Amino acid sequence: MTQPQLSFSGDPTGPAYEGWREQFCRKVMGTDFVPIGDGPVHRTITPAILPRLRLSASYGTPMSFVSMGTNDELVVVMSPNSALSGTMGRRPVNVAAGDLTIGDPSIRGARVSQMAYGNFQTALLPRKALLRACPNAEDLIAQPIPGTRPITSMFLRYYDLAHTHSDKLAPAELDAVSQHLFDLAVLMIGARGDAAEEARLRGLAAARFETLKSDILAQLDSPGLSLTGLSAAHRISPRTIQLLFEQAGITYSGFVLEQRLLRAERLLRNPAMRTRKIIEIAQLAGFHDVSYFHRAFRRRFGQTPDDVRKLSGEAG
Repeated sequence: MTQPQLSFSGDPTGPAYEGWREQFCRKVMGTDFVPIGDGPVHRTITPAILPRLRLSASYGTPMSFVSMGTNDELVVVMSPNSALSGTMGRRPVNVAAGDLTIGDPSIRGARVSQMAYGNFQTALLPRKALLRACPNAEDLIAQPIPGTRPITSMFLRYYDLAHTHSDKLAPAELDAVSQHLFDLAVLMIGARGDAAEEARLRGLAAARFETLKSDILAQLDSPGLSLTGLSAAHRISPRTIQLLFEQAGITYSGFVLEQRLLRAERLLRNPAMRTRKIIEIAQLAGFHDVSYFHRAFRRRFGQTPDDVRKLSGEAG
């Protein structure tokens, strides 16, 4: 069976474009892709299928996305670098770059246009499940959701993590990530009562934990990485951060140490780093006390950094 072509680059008036538009856009996506303006069309599409929802991140030239009316889900629509316009039935869509909105793809002819070159992202959510948690969700169709709200920012960051790593997760992990992203969408849209409390307990804690870990990994080599700095950046108390790690079965300091040691071990095995001194490797991994680095490394791996480098060189 031939797999559908996900992306397209070229002339939007020729048979290649019409074939892509019919076979992938209309039949697979249930959406017609209509170019805005003249010139070549460029559209790179990366879908991610999760147990409870479907994600699609695309990038390219200005485009209108027109529903074929064959999908009964609700969709969160966003573009970080382009304004969105269009219609959802009788409701006009006017959303600033960086904000979000809810679309209804069950409305045939519903249109959302990405007005500038850039990203266009969607999250398709099960309508019935969403309405159970957020009875007013359909009232918010075509209304802007400010991207500056903390819960919206959390949803966007977790969306990126889920989309990037979904193909590497085990089924149980994928199920949990899907539930957490759905919970964040529920909180962002406005859950009520018990549904809101359940979503807070599951989704918010998980998203905070993942974004904390992501920020830590991005700063591993920085001497400025600290619990107080993370606390200020994420607007939560140091104790809340510690509790999130403890609930995952590790301490904050233990996680940081383990990640720095793993990074050091990878660098020592990297042939491109063989001319670098051990002290440089330690600093690149975030250790600024070389004696402590040697002690911690030997405890963790049962070998000295020099041993690991030599063995790696012999194996190569």
